[in-house]
Amino acid sequence: MSAEEGNKRHVVDQSDHHKHMDYVQAVINRLANNSFVMKGWALTVSSAILGFAASRSDPLLALVAVMPALAFWVLDTYFLRQERAFRAMFDDVAEKKVAGFEIKPAPYAARQSWRVGWSISLALFYGAIVVVSILVSITLTLTTTADADTDQANAHPEVYVGVMYV
Repeated sequence: MSAEEGNKRHVVDQSDHHKHMDYVQAVINRLANNSFVMKGWALTVSSAILGFAASRSDPLLALVAVMPALAFWVLDTYFLRQERAFRAMFDDVAEKKVAGFEIKPAPYAARQSWRVGWSISLALFYGAIVVVSILVSITLTLTTTADADTDQANAHPEVYVGVMYV
């Protein structure tokens, strides 16, 4: 193959330009879908752990529900960061700044901050799971302490002055 033929291979025809944009858009759609799936799994796993903690009246187990929520939060942050990188790439492809059919997200991802994890959509969703887990843990702590006091009062009514005199 001559050098002239090699150069022709990298030239993108105008009709192919839209196909390149379609490829990048397909990646953006997959990343958005992954983010949606992360939220579903986070809610499912955390709810299951909270339900199990409530059935066992175990406040420490309720706090364990925070861990998968935080893990999914980090993973979802990664997907949103990548999605924003691919959106920036899409803009460059649309403006014909990208030669050929290149799909190299590294330079675009390097410009994206991890602070995207504190965006309203992620912080409200995952923050709510964390807050609910902590509230359930506090509630279980208070109810198990109250139940223990009631059990103690019923076991020794003559000792527990605030409930009954015998």
